Amino acid sequence: MSTDGRRDGRSLRYQHRRSELLSSVTEFLLEQGIANLALRAVAEGVGVSHATLLRHFSSKEELLTAVLDHIRTDVAARMAGDPGLASAESTAELVVRMWDLLCEPKEQRQFLLLFELVGRQPRGGQGDPALADSLVHDWIELVVERLAGEGWERQAAEPVATLVLAQFRGLQLDLLVAGDRGRVDRAVQTSLRLLQPPNPATSVSG
Repeated sequence: MSTDGRRDGRSLRYQHRRSELLSSVTEFLLEQGIANLALRAVAEGVGVSHATLLRHFSSKEELLTAVLDHIRTDVAARMAGDPGLASAESTAELVVRMWDLLCEPKEQRQFLLLFELVGRQPRGGQGDPALADSLVHDWIELVVERLAGEGWERQAAEPVATLVLAQFRGLQLDLLVAGDRGRVDRAVQTSLRLLQPPNPATSVSG
């Protein structure tokens, strides 16, 4: 069968299956990166027509935002459904398990994609608000919800969640550049004290 024939077949397959197409696009970008990103190249890479891709994603920005959302929701689903993650009894324990998982080469691809995206943002100005939500705010909310379940006030949880997110990304950048897993693992362990649940308020009787 010709390449065009395979592409036409996949286009029909994906015509009404946006989520399936998004999974394929996400995997393609995780493998190939986003240097010189073009929708025609993405369509070619996942085996669909340019028109089919445009039917679901009208611009590169919309596609990238959808990919970032897909990565985040996949991580959230694994936090809830993976026995090794779901059984974590505290946020600190979950952080350690997530760190081990995200240090696997296949998982590190999402950080490489993140760093590429940051490099595309305009200097000295505001970037795309939708990308800001997908890159930062939605991830912070994910951690805040977890901390709130352990008794944290949301106002106190937000800066801690921000630090957790920055820690994961900063240490992954360090690991990808320097390759010193032992040192960054020790840094993760040192940071866990930030995640100790707050002491419950106590009343003083007179």
